[in-house]
Amino acid sequence: MINRDGQKFTIIKPDSGKYIDECLAIGRELKEYFTEEAIIQLSNELLRHSLYVVKNLNDVVGFATTHKRSSDVAEISFMAVKQEHQRQGIGSALVDCATNDLKSEGVKLVEIKTLSEDVDYFPYEKTRRFWKKKGFIHLDTIDPFPGWEPGSPCAIYVKIL
Repeated sequence: MINRDGQKFTIIKPDSGKYIDECLAIGRELKEYFTEEAIIQLSNELLRHSLYVVKNLNDVVGFATTHKRSSDVAEISFMAVKQEHQRQGIGSALVDCATNDLKSEGVKLVEIKTLSEDVDYFPYEKTRRFWKKKGFIHLDTIDPFPGWEPGSPCAIYVKIL
């Protein structure tokens, strides 16, 4: 349970298939982060990987997807919080919940991928600051990254659990 400005938010790990439409709607609203290709990839991830959602009463206001790459390594592959609920600690709570669960499952390292600072694009400056604040460190940049659009170098960040 997260309390922010008198509002109560709950993080849940729903059964497979629940809240997919709500998560896709959040991605579509955040056009500066989610291309149509990313929405397609997200729709596939939501069906195959672990999902965490943050709810405010009946509304989904954020989500994160995780999957294990091995018994020791996992990835937070997608994460988003509705614009009007950003900077309220919801994203931090999502990351904390997901990484705590992964650690309890024996995962030792978590990675995320985001747009590299080599691209001068303001929305992702905030994203990279967020991940650094959560203890993730920049490991490498790959350009071109398989499956990403040309001109979008991928920065890989990792955190030891």
